[in-house]
Amino acid sequence: MSANGDGRRIGIIVLGASFVGHAGNYLYYVIAARMVSPSAFAAISAMIAVGTIAWMPINGIQLAVARDVAVLRTSGTAGALSAYLRRLGRRMWVTCLGLFVLIAALSPVLADRLHIGSAFPVILAALWIATSSLLIVLTGVSQGMERFGYVSFALAGPLGMLRALVLPLCVLAAGLAGSMWAMIVATLIGLVVMIRPAVQDARITPVAAPPMPSMLVTIVALLAFSSLINVDLLVAQASLAPSDRAHYAAAALLGKIAFHAPAALALVLLPRASAALERGERAESAVLRTIVLTAGCGFGTAAVLWAMPTSVLTATFGPAYAAAKPLLAPLALVMTAAAVLWVHLMFATAKRSRRMTVGLVVTAVAHWILLALLHGSPQQIILASAIAMWGSLVAIEVSSGSGIVRMMLADRAPKAMLSH
Repeated sequence: MSANGDGRRIGIIVLGASFVGHAGNYLYYVIAARMVSPSAFAAISAMIAVGTIAWMPINGIQLAVARDVAVLRTSGTAGALSAYLRRLGRRMWVTCLGLFVLIAALSPVLADRLHIGSAFPVILAALWIATSSLLIVLTGVSQGMERFGYVSFALAGPLGMLRALVLPLCVLAAGLAGSMWAMIVATLIGLVVMIRPAVQDARITPVAAPPMPSMLVTIVALLAFSSLINVDLLVAQASLAPSDRAHYAAAALLGKIAFHAPAALALVLLPRASAALERGERAESAVLRTIVLTAGCGFGTAAVLWAMPTSVLTATFGPAYAAAKPLLAPLALVMTAAAVLWVHLMFATAKRSRRMTVGLVVTAVAHWILLALLHGSPQQIILASAIAMWGSLVAIEVSSGSGIVRMMLADRAPKAMLSH
């Protein structure tokens, strides 16, 4: 089988696992909406948003690890990879512990500002965030090793469907806090499975690993990007009326499928583009294919949500959520822009580019300013996010060599030379 054909097959598998995972996350929210009050449902959504934002630097570490592992596999040795993984393991235990202590210490403030009512669910959220951080980085190791079976398991299982399967019993046993217990149980199951390939590679006798680029640039880029796709939920929870909070939380859940589902394609792109660049090859063709598939999934999701009858939403979440229907398609279009921006970020990470990080930081700051001005209604919050996301894509097209048009021209140039 050709490399392109193999890549497409793997991409389809990982994309399918991503859809299973997001179906599981959707089911998690549906079960939560049916089992708790709308105000408690909004509180659960806010705690998950806190987790997603807390993972900002962790997601940066995941991407850097996937890139570094792919490079070490291409140009290094098994001993160098072992040394890298051992050093990573020591640092991640300290990082995860510090993350737990920090969020737990802030739990009274977070519970008050986000209308959660008690600090205990936030402390459980801190435990979930810390353990999930380790799971995310282990997924990055499997990603860099191109062990996409493990990556698919992580996406579909502990980061997706497993949460929904254990949620009903946890909520019945512990109420609002049970929503976080479900997350913790699913994550622990994932750690048992995902730690195995990393341990296998780390058991090899280590040798001095070659110096790798700093993770700081990637971490900062992910801080900015994660703020772009998650801070809207926190602003909605803090500033909107109670009924609007629940409506926005439900709409954000469905609208963000347009980002999260096709984002899995970039997980395949990153290690392969990193390895190709390490060999001195070009990666524009793979990037462009990923952008086309990502945008197609996003626009398709927006179309489905626009055409979906309101009765489907109310039958799923309950009659109290009917007002969320007009928000679905606009949020999906915003998240489609975010998904394309994510592909650009993966390519920039593979290239070890700093310009993308600067651009994302500027975009994130602009997003905060827009949200400070536009937060009086769900529609205003969506508008603020749309201006930030689509404006960033326009800026890439105008000023960056990684714009879609420039990449198409660069990809065609070698083919034109070969034809002559």
